[in-house]
Amino acid sequence: MQATRLMEDDIAKAGAVQTHINKCSEAKRRRDWNSLLKETDLAINGGADSAPQIFALKAEALLKLQRHQDAVEALLGGPNFNADDLNKILWPIGNANLLVVRAQVDMAAGRFDEALETIQGAFKLDPNNKEASSVMRKARAISVARTDGNGHFKASKFSEACVAYVQGLEHDPHNSILLCNRAACWLKLGHFEKAIEDCTHALNLRPGYTKARLRRGRL
Repeated sequence: MQATRLMEDDIAKAGAVQTHINKCSEAKRRRDWNSLLKETDLAINGGADSAPQIFALKAEALLKLQRHQDAVEALLGGPNFNADDLNKILWPIGNANLLVVRAQVDMAAGRFDEALETIQGAFKLDPNNKEASSVMRKARAISVARTDGNGHFKASKFSEACVAYVQGLEHDPHNSILLCNRAACWLKLGHFEKAIEDCTHALNLRPGYTKARLRRGRL
């Protein structure tokens, strides 16, 4: 009798988790990021804590809600599988979707080279993935903007550096690295209010971003 009850409880828990997973898919389809965040937490707490795609969905929701630091931590908190295992578990198309999110998290954290490598891997797994193509274009544009801007800044060409960072921000207006770098340009150009604004924006995205906090503290 006790074994039967335990089995029934397990079945009920599995059914509840599947319900939350279904709601995750529906929330993402509707682009309802708050609901997606809620349902991923419920799924994870209900027992889906070994499902990498659920952690990726949570990270995606946090990115869309401009909580970039939380997105990084969410993805790090998920299970760690190697690429071969993920291909077996999720199939190549599913793994590609996971890599698309990981690349966006890498960009949010300022790991541009890793983001490019990751999104290229996603595109190889699923060349028809439109989101992968979009993220790849964004990653390339942001990487070029950061490199060009940094080069101009080191040469004391602060206006040119600012223009380069602006071009990158046109592709990703909420990239904390580019915002913080542009703040450094504003500071050199004497636009202190703009520097404070960019640092504050960067810190809203990533409260633990030390460089942005120190830069704002000097103003």
